[in-house]
Amino acid sequence: MLKFALKNMAIKKVQVILIIISIVLSAGVGVLAFNVSEQVSEGLTNNAGYYSAIIGPSGSATQLAMNTMYFTDEPVGTIPYSLVSELSQDSRVKEVIPFAMADNYNGFSVVGTTPAFLSAKTLAKGRMFTEGEAFEAVVGSTVAELNKLEIGDELYTSHSVGGDKHAHPLKVVGILEESHSGFDKVVFTQIKTIWQAHDHSGEHDEANIGVDLLSAGHTTEEATEQATEDGHGHVTEDGGHGDEEHEDGEHSHTSNTVCAILVKTLNPTYAMSIVNEYNGKVYMHGEDSYSLQAIEPMDTMRGVLEETDNTKYIVFVLCAIILIMNIIIISIITLLNMYHSAKEISLMRLIGISMKKINMLYLIQNSLIGLVSTALAFGISRACLVLMSDYVESMGAVLNLSKVYPLEWVILFAVFLISVIPTVICTVSMSKKDGINN
Repeated sequence: MLKFALKNMAIKKVQVILIIISIVLSAGVGVLAFNVSEQVSEGLTNNAGYYSAIIGPSGSATQLAMNTMYFTDEPVGTIPYSLVSELSQDSRVKEVIPFAMADNYNGFSVVGTTPAFLSAKTLAKGRMFTEGEAFEAVVGSTVAELNKLEIGDELYTSHSVGGDKHAHPLKVVGILEESHSGFDKVVFTQIKTIWQAHDHSGEHDEANIGVDLLSAGHTTEEATEQATEDGHGHVTEDGGHGDEEHEDGEHSHTSNTVCAILVKTLNPTYAMSIVNEYNGKVYMHGEDSYSLQAIEPMDTMRGVLEETDNTKYIVFVLCAIILIMNIIIISIITLLNMYHSAKEISLMRLIGISMKKINMLYLIQNSLIGLVSTALAFGISRACLVLMSDYVESMGAVLNLSKVYPLEWVILFAVFLISVIPTVICTVSMSKKDGINN
């Protein structure tokens, strides 16, 4: 019976291909949409719950959240590090973590922070960089794998991709375990490393200073003049410059800046009060003023997820339409097959083959088609995950190709049933006709 079914499929390969295409489309799109939406939702919410509040420069709240928690987008700007000290003294605050994103290593972002930022992550090799030691680095698993980095290796960072490298290398002291998150593709170091890499570089010569000033919006003449006057100057991320020394020998606040401050409070009520207090606040540091924003990351990410959910529902509606079309196509093709096979069925009935066996023949045939189609749909959905990975990473989530949700198997099984049920209905109805049933 199986051999006959395979031969029958080979003879009617055009109809078989049409059925396979319709099933692959419906099952593949449904599984892909569900998997991506779930992984994106999980990726966006997992990190958001770690922090009670994020304080940064005024601007886009979504950009601030995505940059600090998922390492996407550019930093909104910079604020003085002195604000970290102020928040540390607040009785409502449990922990304060500075965050600065500057430079890159072979296209991977370099983040300056403290070991507390990685407290929830596990090291695969080595140790965490120390609080007081500069130029030590802990790298994500993907960074280590693609660049073949091991403990003790040195890496040279640059201000931009393909730009001049800083003279002082970072020493790899730890490699994170793979987490299928943005942490896999980042180089982490002590925040003072970021400051020192920019503050001391005979390394940061006049030509480089001129380029930085141009990127900050100065004219060529202004950049050249300023670079000549401030040969040892430093250009901050927000376009400020100077690096003048205070009387006590400390660097000015223009060099000691951060992109954001992550805050953990003692309870959610305190988080709300801190957000209300700092959001829209103008923070004075010396003669400079900074306009701040404060966000609750979970609330911000809920807004992002609402947009994602709307897209997901649209995709699911399209999947439902494709499924309905799938049922119609399979039913029509099955009816046509049964109509054109009427003589074959009559001949089989004449030589003594029961209608039950004939029905079983067509059931086996369409079951094979359904199994092959759903397997192809699953494989194609995994291939599409690879193609979509870069786009999804821009949203702050990393797709895990091995992640399969139980509902995906349910979707595939449902589509398989849909591919078989029309055959059962058609064969039963056709068997009742006089020409077939004698």
